Amino acid sequence: METYLATELFAINYLQIVWTLLHKKYIDTKHSTILSIILALTILISYFVRTSYIYILLFVFYVSLAVFIVRFTGNWILMSLTLFLINSLVLISWLFTYDLMNFLFQIHYINADQHQILVPFSFFGQQIGLFLLIFAIKKVDKTYLITDSILHIQKNYKIQSIVALFFLTIFSLLKQSAVQHFFVESFLYLTFLMLTLNLIVYTTAYSYSKYYQQQLKKQVLFEQYNQELEKITISDEFRHDYRNILLSLADYIEQDQSQEALTYIASITDYSKNLLEEDSYVELGNIPIPSVQGLLLYLIEDCTAKQIALHLNIPDIIKESEISIRLIDFLHCLSVISEYAVKETQKGKENNLYVLIEKEVNQLYIKLTNTTSAQVNLEKTIEESILSKKFYKEHGLTAIVKTIRQYEGANFSLQFDKEYFSATFTLAN
Repeated sequence: METYLATELFAINYLQIVWTLLHKKYIDTKHSTILSIILALTILISYFVRTSYIYILLFVFYVSLAVFIVRFTGNWILMSLTLFLINSLVLISWLFTYDLMNFLFQIHYINADQHQILVPFSFFGQQIGLFLLIFAIKKVDKTYLITDSILHIQKNYKIQSIVALFFLTIFSLLKQSAVQHFFVESFLYLTFLMLTLNLIVYTTAYSYSKYYQQQLKKQVLFEQYNQELEKITISDEFRHDYRNILLSLADYIEQDQSQEALTYIASITDYSKNLLEEDSYVELGNIPIPSVQGLLLYLIEDCTAKQIALHLNIPDIIKESEISIRLIDFLHCLSVISEYAVKETQKGKENNLYVLIEKEVNQLYIKLTNTTSAQVNLEKTIEESILSKKFYKEHGLTAIVKTIRQYEGANFSLQFDKEYFSATFTLAN
């Protein structure tokens, strides 16, 4: 096959992949449009300028795709796995159509006339095969939540991802060299090695994502266990001192020393404060999504380190299926709001942060505020104003505004004054 024709067919393959597999899941509409322009230029240039260097444009496509996936998902592992997946889909679709027919021709199983007749059908069959493979992959991903599982991994693993892509590039170049020089055996070996490498990489990443989720669950349970153990210890100590406390209060009352009695009760309350406070770790059990639990766990630890009293309230069991936007976008929005809330709480007079995540009628309601007083009047920001845009940018909230605009039924509002704030994030079910 001529280089220009192969380039055009690969470009058509990638166009199909961009809009049927990647669009709105790994990249947004703007990214998809840019990639489509690159592929369209590749097809036009390869048609008029027939040179072997046309593959450079496909390399530009791959690099652009990698950058866009990282920018959209913020996940290097998912980026490398997506490129491996694309490579596997294209490889398999060609292997059982044109490559199979070409192999049969090389071993003289079919003659030149039959080969010439079957070539157009193999090209058409390859496109249909690729479409069916994409459909199958989307079905499997939806059933087993493979992508969502990988998104749970919080670490970037940049070096590992780059190394994996390096090997993928090397094998692809060797395979292309084997095709150009008609090394049939080398081509088959390299094809087998690439498919095996793709399978190993994907299986390893998926298995690790499951392991990561299990470790995160263990961490949450361990923190809950420590909290309960601390409460039991304090309760035992309090039980032993209970009789002495009653005798002391009786003495104060008998001597008509009510103020001293109140002071004594206040000291007891301070002593047992850890026992009487609400336990944020217990609330994590009501949202059994490992990545969300991990984010909230970090918020708890961050507030503890910065001496902020966190009041986390999750009254309902919230499942992943009840989050109407992509999990990675939900995590990003929640992370941005949490960072803003912690910073603003530190600036205020009261070091209290109230976080509410609950299900309401046809929506998921999330609110972060540093006040519960009804007397505090807060001014609402006007989203479309220049002042608002500047405010969002200064406080790192621009990302959440851009994200929620991609979804219907997603809303974000912010009310604030010099000391207090209230951020609300809602998702329609």
